Amino acid sequence: MHSFLYGAAAGFTLLLLASAWTAGTKASRLLYYGSAERLARRSRKLLSWTVLASLSAIGAAAAVYGPAGSPGSASWIDRAGLHLPMLALALAGIWLSALPGVWRLWRGAMRLNGAAVPANLAKLSASPAIIVPYQAAAIGACLSLYSLFDLPAPWSKSSVAAPALVCLALAAGLWLLHHRRVNRVAEARSAATLTFKKSEPVPALLGMQRESLQGHADVPYETAR
Repeated sequence: MHSFLYGAAAGFTLLLLASAWTAGTKASRLLYYGSAERLARRSRKLLSWTVLASLSAIGAAAAVYGPAGSPGSASWIDRAGLHLPMLALALAGIWLSALPGVWRLWRGAMRLNGAAVPANLAKLSASPAIIVPYQAAAIGACLSLYSLFDLPAPWSKSSVAAPALVCLALAAGLWLLHHRRVNRVAEARSAATLTFKKSEPVPALLGMQRESLQGHADVPYETAR
């Protein structure tokens, strides 16, 4: 029974790793939506990947928690003490940060009905609060797999500190990377808006010149002379 649940925990954790990383990749591409319809469609697909990642984490947690209460499972309890908190953190990040943002993005894009995507939704599509929780969950799944296969039991703080610090550093680096993307999006939109405003008088001036020429064309030759 223990071997079956051990394999189930590893399988669900691998599924969490794959689904969370795929969701993070798709979330990082929301910025290149192209239109409101595509943004709504991509957000809806991301919600499906969120459900899959959540079910994978719940399945892994159930498989780990099952044998913990049985007799002679001291080593399993020791591993579950690291495995379960990592899964809980992954679920908390996805449910409390990424899922509300994706939901707002999908609902906002659906209400546009083909209109131009406003600046707040464009900025939200590149938000680290949507992208990083998925990628951090994938990194946490890697640490959970490490705790299942390679971590000696009973584990010590020194054996956990190094991989945990690496995971935190990777998550922080991903946050900074996507935060810079948000700033670049804001700067690009500001530059585009400024360029558009500068080019507005040109069509207006051309229209005035056209009206002036038409007015002169209506004047008789003798009057004009």
